[in-house]
Amino acid sequence: MNTRLIADAARNSSAHNGTTVWDRAFAFWLRRLVYTQSWEDPEADLAALQLPLGSTIVTISSGGCNALSYLTAQPAQVYAVDLNEAHLALLKLKLAGIRAFSSYSEFWQFFGEAASPANAQLYRKRLRPVLDDAARAYWDKRNIIGRPRYAYFTNGFYRHGMLGRFIGLAHVVAKLARIDLDALLTKDIDSSERIEALARLDRLFHSQAVRLLTRTPALLFGLGIPPQQRAWLGGSAPLNEVLYHRLLRLITGQPTDDNYFAWQALRRRYPGPGDRCLPLYLQRRQFGRMRNGAGVIIPVHAGLRQFLKTLPAREVDAVVLLDSQDWMSADEIRALWDTIDRAGSDDVRVIFRTASTKSPLEGKTLASLRELWRRDEERSEIGYELDRSGIYGAFHCYVRR
Repeated sequence: MNTRLIADAARNSSAHNGTTVWDRAFAFWLRRLVYTQSWEDPEADLAALQLPLGSTIVTISSGGCNALSYLTAQPAQVYAVDLNEAHLALLKLKLAGIRAFSSYSEFWQFFGEAASPANAQLYRKRLRPVLDDAARAYWDKRNIIGRPRYAYFTNGFYRHGMLGRFIGLAHVVAKLARIDLDALLTKDIDSSERIEALARLDRLFHSQAVRLLTRTPALLFGLGIPPQQRAWLGGSAPLNEVLYHRLLRLITGQPTDDNYFAWQALRRRYPGPGDRCLPLYLQRRQFGRMRNGAGVIIPVHAGLRQFLKTLPAREVDAVVLLDSQDWMSADEIRALWDTIDRAGSDDVRVIFRTASTKSPLEGKTLASLRELWRRDEERSEIGYELDRSGIYGAFHCYVRR
């Protein structure tokens, strides 16, 4: 069932009669653990949403970081919905850690540092007993040499997953190109080391080899980018050029001493425990709130539209779509917004990102949706400017007319 649902989600029915070979390949990859952390900035989300206390939020789960971080807004409920059972297993593991670990230091060791051999024992004794059957089966599963998945947390969790391995491969390429990644991350903006590293990065992305590689859809599977989204990402510009400028924004758009996305891209880890340069849910000052509020997070294995149909009318105050509409046909988008219209409160806010700079709702095909919804330009701009990940073309916030 899960495989079929994911295959349906990966298909762009408006562009193809049935799935392409790349669609089917991406559907296969999407069953795996793709993201060990979410790559949408939850602080940007909350600044754009401006939610009152006691709100009901529906979000796509992804790595679960943002669903947990939304607890800082003191919601009544957070439904974390995903078709990918691996991502839901990760969220459930984090929720188990919040309940089972009595101190921030233990929570940080397992989920922040995520590289201690002692974490295997922590999993077996503290986390495994409080997981449901599906999550326990996922983390207990062993590979061909008998190593269980929970061992990811003993040798650097953020080096795993499709994206983590892709970033590791990118680090090898950077080393071959003699790009000093530490200089990009920690050196002063006008230092000679950083200037040299940026110059080498420019040469790499504009080399013939990278131009050829970025024409292959399979290359972007490691970034979690499906075939249809690849078309939106590139647009009329060469894909190597688009990726280069997105990476530059990630590295230079915000100060790197408070940009944990840059740390994950350039070092595949977080800088350390505390209250800076970390997702909200991993900050020391938020640990008590995480423990007190974890019960309001409800993991849901379903498609987002199918789940919204099950909710009472006018139930939801915020819907977080991530970049999911980049995968959808116009008919699928229209059907999704019809369900949001029914389930959303009078003041519902809907946020999402796009690979391109344009919102799908602003085109001629979906003009009818604009009779009910308008893009809040101010909140959209706030979200884009605050989003430290820098990898998307635009941030959009919609409200009712």
